[in-house]
Amino acid sequence: MRLPRLLVTTIYIGYLVQVGLLMVILPWSDVWRLLIAQLPLRVAWILDAPAARGALTGFGVLHLLLVVAEIVHAGQRDRQHLDSPRASSSEPRGSRDGPPP
Repeated sequence: MRLPRLLVTTIYIGYLVQVGLLMVILPWSDVWRLLIAQLPLRVAWILDAPAARGALTGFGVLHLLLVVAEIVHAGQRDRQHLDSPRASSSEPRGSRDGPPP
């Protein structure tokens, strides 16, 4: 059961890193002007404004902060999983709780 969670977490972190870096770098690169040149004039004017670029960069930074939070959370989740006592397979399921009332 641990492998699927690791795979999903890895894909999620990969997505966050790629989108975060794209949003941080792309609005300030030369490619940005080529992309917005293909849009209608009003939309291009709005997306070329420094405030819009800054908002996209901030959203990219948020994605990168989510990467850090996910890595920390995954580490805590694994530590809790390792520290939790496990019932042995020979014990009946309800034997640790005592007899039923």
